[in-house]
Amino acid sequence: MKKKYYILTLLLLCGISTVWGEGRLKISGKLRVIKPTQLEIKDLKGKTVLSSAIGKDGLFETESIEIVPDVYTLCIGKTEQNIYLENNTVDIKGFFDELHPEKSSLTFTGIDAYLALQNYMPTEKDPDERTIPVSAKGNLTPGQAAALAYIANISDYRSNKMLLDLIPTDKRTSQSAQWLVARVEVLSHQVIGAECPDFTFVDTTGKQVSLKDFRGKIVVLDFCASWCGPCRKEMRSMLTIYNDLKADDLEFISVSLDDKEANWRKMVEEEKLPWVMLWDNEGFPKDSKPNKIQDAYGFFSIPFLVVVDKKGKLAARNVRGEQVREAILKLRN
Repeated sequence: MKKKYYILTLLLLCGISTVWGEGRLKISGKLRVIKPTQLEIKDLKGKTVLSSAIGKDGLFETESIEIVPDVYTLCIGKTEQNIYLENNTVDIKGFFDELHPEKSSLTFTGIDAYLALQNYMPTEKDPDERTIPVSAKGNLTPGQAAALAYIANISDYRSNKMLLDLIPTDKRTSQSAQWLVARVEVLSHQVIGAECPDFTFVDTTGKQVSLKDFRGKIVVLDFCASWCGPCRKEMRSMLTIYNDLKADDLEFISVSLDDKEANWRKMVEEEKLPWVMLWDNEGFPKDSKPNKIQDAYGFFSIPFLVVVDKKGKLAARNVRGEQVREAILKLRN
């Protein structure tokens, strides 16, 4: 993550001017480097589409190819950054320190379309509140709209749907556009009133339990893990709410994302909670890619709680403490 941050910073601080190509992408320039290295352009599937060695003299030039305007990964040595590229010449000059990218000083020409996207990047600090401004409508090409969605990578359904609507159906051929189509489909299930994605996990007796088994009840879903201190604290907070509001129409379910079953069972024994305890054996991801249940419900950190109505539809998401009580009481009114 640190390396990507530095390359992004370099791109945003670079000198800009437009270089018109001949309808083909080519990367060239001159970089002072500490040691000979490699420059590569890869598509979102990891396939290298352009490359050039950067030797002691610093000069480099790739071949010229026609591409689908899209997000590509610019790699200089081991440092990489997603960047939107079109069919024109991109020139890179300056000094690059692979070991300490923050000490580099680069200037770029030919990436105006990418830099234009920065005007529409979300500014909210809370990841659950990040949105794309409506001003993006009418100011982006279909390729830029898909690229903005991919690079921003936010969980707001309306923002992603707005960007997808800027891309005609017959132009959703780029890798980022195809990613956006799938993204909008997933996020459509995270809008209040949407049917919650079903799941099946094991309970403490070894029985397979599904969300749909509780249709007809208000369900509070608590995604957690034994090693998560705030999760354990939230569970104890919920116990008060559970005892105050318990009835036949209400069920609490804690879904543990522990990597090991033994750790989950130890937590169950220690907390002694009176509701359904389930284990997702996929565990909490060790990289930045969410697991299946995280992707379905749109969360990246825990504890994460949602309230599901009696019809299996989402009533509230990312709620804590008294917000859970309020959501339950609202459904009972």
